[in-house]
Amino acid sequence: MPALSTPIQNLITNARFTVAEMVELERRIKAGQTNRQEAEVIATRYADTIEPGVGSWLNKLLKSLGSNVTVAQPIANLANDTDLLNGNISLPDSGRNHPSIRNIQRALIALASRTSKLNYMLREFGADGDYGDETIKAVRAFQQGNALLVDGKVGAKTAKAIDAALRKTDVPGITGASPKDLVNAAIELSTGEVAKFYGVPQPWINIDPRHNVPTNRPFDFLKDRWKCNLFGGNVLRKGGYEPPYYRDNTNDNKGEYPNANQWFRWTDKYAAANNNPVRFLLIDEIKPTSLTEAQLRTRLQQLFTKIQPGDFLLVDHQGSGVQDGGHTRVATKNNFSSNGTISFAQASFDSSLTREESIEALMAEEAIWLMRPNTKM
Repeated sequence: MPALSTPIQNLITNARFTVAEMVELERRIKAGQTNRQEAEVIATRYADTIEPGVGSWLNKLLKSLGSNVTVAQPIANLANDTDLLNGNISLPDSGRNHPSIRNIQRALIALASRTSKLNYMLREFGADGDYGDETIKAVRAFQQGNALLVDGKVGAKTAKAIDAALRKTDVPGITGASPKDLVNAAIELSTGEVAKFYGVPQPWINIDPRHNVPTNRPFDFLKDRWKCNLFGGNVLRKGGYEPPYYRDNTNDNKGEYPNANQWFRWTDKYAAANNNPVRFLLIDEIKPTSLTEAQLRTRLQQLFTKIQPGDFLLVDHQGSGVQDGGHTRVATKNNFSSNGTISFAQASFDSSLTREESIEALMAEEAIWLMRPNTKM
């Protein structure tokens, strides 16, 4: 019998359990369509599918339901399985319920989630500790993809290969997101097919259930519109941090992302005066029009040295036009000391993308804010 009922199993799509799926789980529990036990199974058997920050939300739900179960911390490697790595045991020859089996299962699920190699995913039973047909199939898929003997067993060679593959992945902050999670979210949302939904010609596909646009479906109203603030807000949500919102008047705890030139009103310096919650630390701000060109270059050089991966750079262009690209940038890599540039993920006309930019890109702005997200889910 599968670990989860079909409706709940379907929430773990593409080996990911996202914030939108967390909302759906919560809704189903409140409606009596599922129960606490299924939430506990996700927290334990499917913990390595959980996206950054979602685990903290799931922990709160479990506690409210009277459960003592908490979300398992994400698996990083197999370092503690020394007998397996050294060849002293082999799975399942050493027993179909050997304690090491669950670690192998978790590793395969984590690899499926972090590398999108979905044939490694244990969708029906998860990390249940039983070396059954589903585990054998996933092990064989891993062996096939890594030039190993395809026998469905985990001996030293396969264990070491799984360990090595796992160490190459970024471990998500399931219950405590980090700036690295923001970087990974920005890169993911500016790469491949998903990137086009942050371009002007396409509809937006929202991933944030607390935004008042429905999630995971094309929103045609936003065709032919710039999506810089939408990109930034979705990066925050996917990276496990709370975005800023203009609240609507429907009392459903939803809202819209403010225009990029208003995000500073959610920083520690300005939030109280604007009756907003703090979502960022304000690291620096520049008003270029009040400076000479030489002064501005000096200030921008100072600002670029402060930027860390995961920081947000918000700008207000000169003039009245607000609909064009580059208002919301997410720093993914700081190369300023070596080549004078920083890698910024951002929305653009055709899609979201990453650009290498120098201070020249900011010389004509009206206002610039460097903001560091500080409120995790």
